[in-house]
Amino acid sequence: MKKLLLLLMIVITVFGLIGCQAEETIPTDDIVVDTAYALLMDAEDLSGMADKTKSVIRVAGSLGLPTEYRGVMITYSSRNEDIISNTGVVTLPTECWIESRDQQGLKKAEFEGLNDNWPIVLDVLLSYQGQSRTAKLLFVVAPSEGFTCNKYLG
Repeated sequence: MKKLLLLLMIVITVFGLIGCQAEETIPTDDIVVDTAYALLMDAEDLSGMADKTKSVIRVAGSLGLPTEYRGVMITYSSRNEDIISNTGVVTLPTECWIESRDQQGLKKAEFEGLNDNWPIVLDVLLSYQGQSRTAKLLFVVAPSEGFTCNKYLG
């Protein structure tokens, strides 16, 4: 009887210890961290692309946009290649941004004191190991030096 009681106490103790265990943990080998996506986000934040959008561009030439960052390939597509090419080369415009345009494309009244500078958007594609992320960069480009606009047809 003592052996049976001892065996019963051991079984109860074992079940008690098992029942008090913390929740089952997942082995770290089973966790897959998507390092490719994290690197794409880092490339967008740390490559210096956004720093180039904080001032008005007044000089023609290359913006020196990065095309690679820690294995991430970066490509650009300009929405106005006449002013900023897909490779990031700036050509200063020789006309005002709003000159001779209104929202419907019709010539109408004249407006004074509007901004001469051109807003140019570059679409950015970041690619790494079959994954991709898109971003947009907005640059502001001033017309060629000495070129001023004092009246706009709108």
